[in-house]
Amino acid sequence: MRRRLHYTPSQITKNLYTTGSEWMTDDQKEYIGPYHTYITGEIFTETFWNPNKSKKLQPLVKESELTKRYKELKTVQTRFKTPNVYIPIITETDRSTGFIVRYFLRKNNQRQLLEIDYEQFASWRSGQIDKNLYSGFQLNWTITGPLQDTFQNGVLTKGVATKNVEAMRTVESEFPEIFEVLTNPIQYYSDTDFVVPKDINS
Repeated sequence: MRRRLHYTPSQITKNLYTTGSEWMTDDQKEYIGPYHTYITGEIFTETFWNPNKSKKLQPLVKESELTKRYKELKTVQTRFKTPNVYIPIITETDRSTGFIVRYFLRKNNQRQLLEIDYEQFASWRSGQIDKNLYSGFQLNWTITGPLQDTFQNGVLTKGVATKNVEAMRTVESEFPEIFEVLTNPIQYYSDTDFVVPKDINS
C-alpha cells in the first residue's frame, strides 16, 4: 500500500521500464517490466498505480549461491528486537515542561520512518535493535506557547510552529522523510489556559 491516499501528477513518474538488475519484489524476486515512482521514494510495478496489481519494489540485492543455499538449509533466529510504532500521550507534566522528546527510527532498506518510545530508542542505542538496519534520532517537540511568531518592541518570539519546523530541519539532511511524516508542526499542541474541573468527590 502507498504511504499517501493521493498524489498530484507532478509527484508521480509513470511509464518506466526495467530490463532487470534494478528492482525486486518483497519476496526478493528480481523484477523485469513496467513500473512507476513517487516523490516519497516509493516504487511500484505497473506503468501507473493499480490497487489490484501494483506491487511494491525495492533495490535489487543479489545474493551469492552460497547464501541462498544457507538460507534454504537453515532458518536463522535473529537476536535483534523489532521496533513497534508508538503514539505519544501528552501528560500534565509535559504541558508544564512545554515540550516532549520524540524518538524515531528509519528502516534503511525501505526508507521507512517510524516513531517509537524512549525504551525502544534506548534498545536501539544499546544495539538490541539492529543498527545496521535502523538509523535513529530524537527531537524536542514544543507543545505549549504562542502558536505563531510574534514581535514585541522589535524582538521576535518564535511560535510553536516555527520551533518545531526548525527542530525538523536539524535532521532533514540525513532524514528527508521527516517532513513527509510530521506534516503538522503544531501536532500535540496544548493550550495551557484551561481550568481544571473541580473534583466532585472532594
